[in-house]
Amino acid sequence: MTKPKDLTKPKDVTKPKVLVSPRRRATDDRDSPLPACYAGAMGTNIDYSNLRLPRRQREKCGFTLVELLVVMAIIGILVALLLPAVQSAREASRRLHCSNNLKQMGLALLDYESARRTFPSGSRSHASDNSWTWGFSWHVAILPYCEQENLWSQLDHTGAQALAAGSGLPHTGLIYQSSPTYNIYNGRLLAGHEISYMICPSSPLELWGLRGTVVPGDSGALSPMYTAITGAIDHDSAEDKSGQSDPHRHRGIRSRGGVLIGNQFLAPHDITDGSSNTIMIGEQSDYCRGPGKQRINCRSDFNHSFTMGATPEAHPDDRWFNTTTVRYPINHKDWSSPGVGDQYYACNRPIQSPHPGGAHVVLADGSVRLLFESLSLQVLFDMANRDDGHVLGDF
Repeated sequence: MTKPKDLTKPKDVTKPKVLVSPRRRATDDRDSPLPACYAGAMGTNIDYSNLRLPRRQREKCGFTLVELLVVMAIIGILVALLLPAVQSAREASRRLHCSNNLKQMGLALLDYESARRTFPSGSRSHASDNSWTWGFSWHVAILPYCEQENLWSQLDHTGAQALAAGSGLPHTGLIYQSSPTYNIYNGRLLAGHEISYMICPSSPLELWGLRGTVVPGDSGALSPMYTAITGAIDHDSAEDKSGQSDPHRHRGIRSRGGVLIGNQFLAPHDITDGSSNTIMIGEQSDYCRGPGKQRINCRSDFNHSFTMGATPEAHPDDRWFNTTTVRYPINHKDWSSPGVGDQYYACNRPIQSPHPGGAHVVLADGSVRLLFESLSLQVLFDMANRDDGHVLGDF
């Protein structure tokens, strides 16, 4: 007879022991400690050494190559999207700075007129006779009204220093020493002297002219990036000088229809077309392009610096430095055009700039306008002339 089970005896719930090999124990999900990357990310003041994670999570402690490439691609796309915006913002800032330069010169011209009842001559000689004597440009005339009175007061305005140096003629704006010697006193004074409002911050142009001469020497003298407008080629006063054979004469078509013309001082009442419709100053802050697209300096100081003016009106040397007559549209940069690249002293060097789409001008009321490349050439002619009587179109 079978002995009945004792139901009061507690049941043995002890599980049988399972032998685990050392290799399996080392790789078992339940026995692996928390990886160091998790412990570092979760803080250093708590002991996480006994925390266990599934193998799938442990394997994601670092970036995979694919993830890294995706991140780099996203960063590259963001840079490509943001860089044009940054460059556009920088150019807008530089364009504003350029506009402020012109505004300062425009106000200086008005201050000059208020003090003397006329605007300065664009280019002139101070000589009382008809000698080959080079005077100053309009840039020098407005120095005292552009916070440059100290520099203006130190310049030789009579040519006495040129005579003392042995030049034989009382030049003031002709400031270099080569052969022969001119006003080297003014040349030494201006050597390496930077005047910030004459420089467009967007311009790639070299700042200095007359380098390589004995005076002003390696430093050179400042070559300006803004020029006076003497009118347009359709004015009644325009003269065709294209046939002149002497290379040291003007070449092109030169007008007296503007405000800042050679050896003459005009007043506001001479601007019958209206001061808000007439250009006095234009920008020349970029290179022209030659036949092979090479960059060529086409400013109207002809590498003689901002001081260079003109000889007396009756003298055969008819060059007006630091002035131009309008013949081409805004941002025309073709060096081969007549009156632009005619060596050495072409008188139709264009209003142009590196600013996208246009260039700045100063009107006779002192205001500054950015004229666009799309502006009608006839409208530009009408703006360059002070008294042609034409009804001005949109600009």
